[in-house]
Amino acid sequence: MLFNSYPFLFCFLPLLLLLWRVVGSTAGGGCLAFVLLAFSLVFYGLSGAPFLLLLLTLVAVNYAFGQVLAEQDEVFASRRRRLSRRNLFALALTVNILPLLWFKYSGFLAQNLSLLFGGDLRFIPPGLPLGISFYTFIQVAWLLGVYKRRFTPEGFFRHALFSSCFPYVISGPIVRYEQIGSQFDSLTLPDAESTAKGLSLFSIGLAKKVLLADSLAVYANAVFNAAESHFPLSGGEAWLGSLCYTFQLYFDFSGYTDMALGIGMMLGLRLPENFDSPYKSTGIVDFWRRWHITLGAWLRDCLYIPFGGNRAGRLKQYRNLFLTMFIGGIWHGAGWTFVIWGALHGLMLCVNHFFKSKIKGSPAERALSSLPCRIFFILLTFVCINACWVVFRSLTVHGAMSMYAAMLHGPFAVSGAEGCLAALLPNNYFLGWQPFALLALSFVLVWAFPNSRELLRGRADGSSPWLRWSPSALWAGGLAALVFVCLILASRKSTFLYFQF
Repeated sequence: MLFNSYPFLFCFLPLLLLLWRVVGSTAGGGCLAFVLLAFSLVFYGLSGAPFLLLLLTLVAVNYAFGQVLAEQDEVFASRRRRLSRRNLFALALTVNILPLLWFKYSGFLAQNLSLLFGGDLRFIPPGLPLGISFYTFIQVAWLLGVYKRRFTPEGFFRHALFSSCFPYVISGPIVRYEQIGSQFDSLTLPDAESTAKGLSLFSIGLAKKVLLADSLAVYANAVFNAAESHFPLSGGEAWLGSLCYTFQLYFDFSGYTDMALGIGMMLGLRLPENFDSPYKSTGIVDFWRRWHITLGAWLRDCLYIPFGGNRAGRLKQYRNLFLTMFIGGIWHGAGWTFVIWGALHGLMLCVNHFFKSKIKGSPAERALSSLPCRIFFILLTFVCINACWVVFRSLTVHGAMSMYAAMLHGPFAVSGAEGCLAALLPNNYFLGWQPFALLALSFVLVWAFPNSRELLRGRADGSSPWLRWSPSALWAGGLAALVFVCLILASRKSTFLYFQF
């Protein structure tokens, strides 16, 4: 079930909110956790009973591991069980990673082994359980927290609810137990303003997905499919196609996050932010502080710091950065394109850190912080990110190379004013004014408008943006009209992009 589907919008969500009101007002907040767990299991179970069984099995196994890790000390475990606490934690991680490797990477591994040894290995990869990458990371972070004794397991019911809570279990945010565990103790009916804000945020996310991301997908898919199929592709078409995907991915994923956070607000839950205007970043380091924030935090805490972080000199810091992003790329998908994408981001992070270290505290640092330089670096960062999204979106390395070749050597210059657009876009992948209007609107929304968090809560420094939500008839009417259009267009069958990761 998708957040943008009619069954969810007209059945699942209204029924949940109705029961939330009834149970909260009659039985008290203590019963709301049971309602949330029941709806979460139904929500995930609709993707397939075997997948639900896998999720519940991992939840139960991890809770058992957590209990032992919390209760045993190093001496007892080593003397009585011949298994140190550290090795027990490693075993728990292995139990979690193996299903992810099997379901997500076995087909990729079999394909490459077949190519390497020249055989014909006929292997049918298993179906990918919905959200396995996300709930695996959530479970690993929970086990790490127990291992580091930041908290202890607080009952199987609590762990099951934390691990399967439907707003975030499928596609994030990658929540930490420290962020949300205590909120399950105080579930209650949210006040009218929180409900209104949650509904507004959900509506904004729905509009991002249905009106922007799904509309841009038509043109992005046409260009990238052409590159994969060896069809002719001009430079103008390749650039426009890459920009369409760059904005499609942002509006799709940030739209899902807005919807998840909005549902959380309507239930009285405060989920962590996942986006902070990433295309306004002034560098790759800044980008990863703004894009998929919870993944960046997970990679930092669970990979980069355990690798050594920046504690052992600059060269090892760069090695750790590269390895972290390399693994982050592999996490996104089983394919060489994701490996290359992760490696590119690792290299760019190293270059950005090196550059920042060289100018730190110098006059050049102050000069480069001026407004013209910041605008330049924002544009440069956006171009680099856009270029990396090309290989991220491409199905094969060959398809990515076709896109890059067109972007670098396409016919941008034509003679005469007439036929200029036809010469730039000769293959009819972009017809009419709609794709250009969508791209223009995307640029304006990304760079001139406040993001979703700023709209509802203001900026992080406490200031208010030029446009901010208010409980007024104007906002209510505008959002109602937006939702009405979304409901008309929601009949288009489209999943969220990050479901495949």
